Amino acid sequence: MVFEGIDFFAVWLYLMLRRWDALAGAFVRLPGAPVRSDSQVITLLKERLQPIGVAPKSGGRRWTAAVFAAAVVLSPATSEAESAAEIMQKQRTMHRTRDETETLVMRLVSKTGAVKERRLVRYTLTGPDNLSKLLIRFLAPRGVENTGLLTWEAPRGDDDQWLYLPATKKVKRIAAGSKSHRFMGTDFAYADMQPENLQTHQYQMLGAEIVDGHECHVIEAVPATEREATNSGYSKRKLWVRKDNYFTIRREYYDRNGRLEKTGFERKLVQVAGSAWRANELEMHDAEAGTRTILVVESRSVDKGLNESLLTEAGLMQGG
Repeated sequence: MVFEGIDFFAVWLYLMLRRWDALAGAFVRLPGAPVRSDSQVITLLKERLQPIGVAPKSGGRRWTAAVFAAAVVLSPATSEAESAAEIMQKQRTMHRTRDETETLVMRLVSKTGAVKERRLVRYTLTGPDNLSKLLIRFLAPRGVENTGLLTWEAPRGDDDQWLYLPATKKVKRIAAGSKSHRFMGTDFAYADMQPENLQTHQYQMLGAEIVDGHECHVIEAVPATEREATNSGYSKRKLWVRKDNYFTIRREYYDRNGRLEKTGFERKLVQVAGSAWRANELEMHDAEAGTRTILVVESRSVDKGLNESLLTEAGLMQGG
């Protein structure tokens, strides 16, 4: 078992105090492992632990608190030389929240510098299975008002996406082969609007670099299957992950021919809850077209409670 954000003493203390909720919150769900809710993690922890002096059941593998804690601290994810996959898993765990609501200003900047401005709201809800649902709805101008995109993350990367267009009052499902297309005239593709899926990519450490004064891991992400490569339109991506807070602040996207297509930046980071950080400014730059899409966060609320019915097909059509 692997935990993040707590040391040997904290693991031992939580075990002694039976703080199963705290341990479940720090539990790392490794790629390829069964998907478990917090309650299932708690059950697993209790099964693996026995009081000192009690003999284990026949054929069982149960440990005392001290032995259990030592095994946790000596696990690969807490070693000094983390693998690229472990860094990406730790990033996902550290920056997870239950729910978020953000209002943003979007600026579309043409090659000549002309700017079009839009306003939107983005809702995110993460379930007990650690999978997210996201809803983006445009608020202005009138030409795009109430247009919405709903994304449901899937365990194996086959995320579902639906687009609502108020003019037709119909919901259109985004086909897998269309996820490389641009979203609403921006420099973001539909695939860029999906959460990072660790199951559908292979990660390799390329080294370390300084970006904006911060030391970063440089990681290459390559689609694990031909299907993922086809759907996303990318042959690979390069990610710059800050070493101090495990947040990705730069991304490079390469097309099917291996040429740099786009570069993404995340700036003005703020710590929003516990170990979770967010960027208050995002930019996607198209290297060939010379266009840019900039997102600036106006307001944000975290873990305030979000009605799950909002992130459904019926919720997508609300207000339209």
